[in-house]
This record gives sequence, C-alpha cells and structure tokens, in this order.
Amino acid sequence: MIQLHNLTSKAGPLSTLEVSDDAIIIDAHLLKTFRVCEEKYNYFEQKHWVPNAMSAAPAFGISMHEGIAGFRLAKRDGMKYPDAYQHGAKILLEAYKKNMPPDSTSEVAQDDKRSPQNALRIFTGHCEHYEPMGLKYPYVEVPFAMLLGQVPMAHGMVDVIYVGIIDAIIEWQAGLFVNDIKTTAWVLNQNWLDGFQMDQGMIGYTVAARELLGIDTSRALIHAIWVSTPAKTAKGKKLDDYFHTKELYWDESQLNEWRQNTLNTIQDIETRKVDGKWSLAYNEDCNSFGMCPYRPVCSSPPAAREQLLTMDFHKAIWTPLEDERLQKIEG
Repeated sequence: MIQLHNLTSKAGPLSTLEVSDDAIIIDAHLLKTFRVCEEKYNYFEQKHWVPNAMSAAPAFGISMHEGIAGFRLAKRDGMKYPDAYQHGAKILLEAYKKNMPPDSTSEVAQDDKRSPQNALRIFTGHCEHYEPMGLKYPYVEVPFAMLLGQVPMAHGMVDVIYVGIIDAIIEWQAGLFVNDIKTTAWVLNQNWLDGFQMDQGMIGYTVAARELLGIDTSRALIHAIWVSTPAKTAKGKKLDDYFHTKELYWDESQLNEWRQNTLNTIQDIETRKVDGKWSLAYNEDCNSFGMCPYRPVCSSPPAAREQLLTMDFHKAIWTPLEDERLQKIEG
C-alpha cells in the first residue's frame, strides 16, 4: 500500500488516502490527450517524448495563476485590497522569472502579449474587474487525490486515483462555486465559454469539492482571461473586457455519468497499454492550437519517426498533480 495526500493546503496535508501499489493515478490532461489522439498519448505518456521548443504560453499562464492565488490568499487572510494586490503582483513577477523558458525570449520579443509588463497589466485588470463583486475565497489552490473507483485488469480490480488542483472555492451571492481560471490568446466568445460545460477537468473539480471538501454544490465559475496587448485604437477592447465569467451547472446524473465515462476511458487506456494498438487521429485535432507538436512525426514515414523524435524532442515524465497546471492553459 502507498499513501497519498488526498487533500493538501499551503500549510501541508489535510488528510491522506491509502491506495494499492498498482493503483492507476491519472488527471484530466492525460484523459484529454488520449481522447484527442491515442498515438499522442503514447508518445507523451508512454514513451515520454516532449518537444525541445518550449512555448511562452504555459509559463505565462502558470505565473498568472500564482499571482492571482497569492492575491486571493491575502484577501482571505484579511489583507486590504491595495496590500493584497501588491502581494499578488510580486508573486506573479517572481513566478514569471522562475517559469519562463530561456529559449522563449525571441518569442516574447516578437509578440509582447506575454511580456512581464503585459502580465502585470492583465493581472491588475483582473483584480480590478472582480474586486467590486465582493467575492470570498474559503479555499484557494487545493490539490487533491480522489479515489474514483476501480477498473478490471488481468490480475483483478485496480483502484483509480483521480488528481487535480482546484483553483478556488468562491462564495458569491450567497452560493458556493468551484472556480477555475483559464488564460487564452483566443478571442473569448460564447461558444468557447459554453465548451466548459463538457470539460473533463471542471466536472472533476466539482466532484472532488463535493466528496473531499464536503461542499454542497453542483455549480462552477470559469474566470476566463484574454491574453492580448493593449488596443492600438480607441475602438479596441478595453482592459475590463478581457475578463469573462461563465457559470456552469451539472445535476447528479451528469456527475455520475462523468465518473463512469472517466473509468471507461481509463479502461481503454489500459487496454492499449497491453495490446500496443495506438491509433493515429487523422483529423482536425492534428492542427488544433496551431499544430499538434507530434504532427511532423506522425506525417512522416514510420521508418523516419524515431530519428525525428531524437532530433526535435527529449525525454521527460509527466507527473500528475505536479504538472497539472499546464492543462489550465488553453492556447
């Protein structure tokens, strides 16, 4: 048996969960990857190939998350707005220095929407946008490990541990909401926001909040942040328009369906691990968010792929929970 902290806080573990040594530990990122393309999952999770070229987008998003979390924690602990803002801004800039890849300098220079100055400008706008709403933050940055159920394997039933990080539980208008922050360079529109109704991660955070925190809610709030440079004309978007809130709701049957669907996908993944029959997507997902990083590999003759991988990729292992922040970045 091994022990996992199934709820943690900034102060340390709140509780522990004992699971079998062969338990499957998985997160929303890995589930989404498999559903998009089995071969992509194989390259990423089984063979551990990741691109050499690192984009500035993940580091920017992670830094924004850390700054906002710092602001929220300060507010929760009784700090007044001006001091809480300064506290969060300092954390954001420190996180930017720590997380931004060295080889992204030229990318940021060519497109300064992900510069530290613009990060601070957007962070300021975010704080100013939500401060008048009187939001309260009973929980901020809650990593969790949740026993989701079991799947059949050749040697018997195996525990499935679903992990993630809840950005916050927000108290607003006398209700409690699971909250998630999403940063994106795509223009925010209703269709994009509506898509989170079917988001693996969002529903998982809601289930975890109910089961592990004991919060009686089926509602969530997406806080979407548009990552863009200042408008060049008076007709362009004002900073306050960069921020959109989407309220979501799932009834009991939908939450139960999510659980079973997640277990079904995990069983499919385990089957592929055994039979090795990883399918290529051959669809529009190969071009999503600019381009799948593995498209140049998959579009080459099979005999040439290993050489391309050794030239343009390196080995790194995705660690669920530790690396889960990357799934917050939408492009």
